[in-house]
Amino acid sequence: MQIQYLSDIAKGFHMFLRRGASCGILEKTTNIPEDCMRDTKHDIMKEMRTRFANRALLDKEVPADTLEALVEAATLAPSCFNEQPWRFLRAQGADFEALLGCLTEKNQSWAKRAGTLVLLISKKTFTQGGKPNPWHLSDAGCAAGFLFLEAERRGLYAHPMGGFVRDKARAVFDVPEDYAVVEVIAIGEPGDKALLSPALQQDERPKPRMPYHQLMDF
Repeated sequence: MQIQYLSDIAKGFHMFLRRGASCGILEKTTNIPEDCMRDTKHDIMKEMRTRFANRALLDKEVPADTLEALVEAATLAPSCFNEQPWRFLRAQGADFEALLGCLTEKNQSWAKRAGTLVLLISKKTFTQGGKPNPWHLSDAGCAAGFLFLEAERRGLYAHPMGGFVRDKARAVFDVPEDYAVVEVIAIGEPGDKALLSPALQQDERPKPRMPYHQLMDF
């Protein structure tokens, strides 16, 4: 399968994007009430407190330049030796249906309405020397976190999924063996919660977090 290189957004980084997407910047379409934010003792940025893995998505394509902005945010993440091992592969048309088919039935039930599906992969070796990069998954996860927060800032939902068949997803994009298949990300505008199953509607809210003092030893 031929993948189009859209642009070199940062040194050593390529976003793969197929042609045909519409353009335009989405403005923030939702204001989350203060009482829906997670409580924190310290002053933490709003997007970190309001973000959660929403499933209520609008069946509307996400513009290409908006996706570029999300990926550009991801390029600002730190990585070992500035390797930037992450790559974001967007599924469109038949590829959307193929990637959707890699998901569990539960994930398919709501992700079918996503504005776009993205497969996150990560290069397992360093570009210079070809030695294994033990930190590539950590770096890719950090980059995804940057993307999620930028999506939240723009009023979009970005939901990462681990419930999918990795070998099938690898085949959709002909992903080389030197890349690990990390996760599928559903991205879209806020949609109608009533379209979710009753069980998922109950789950559509920020989840509690462990107190920070249980996670540190200073």
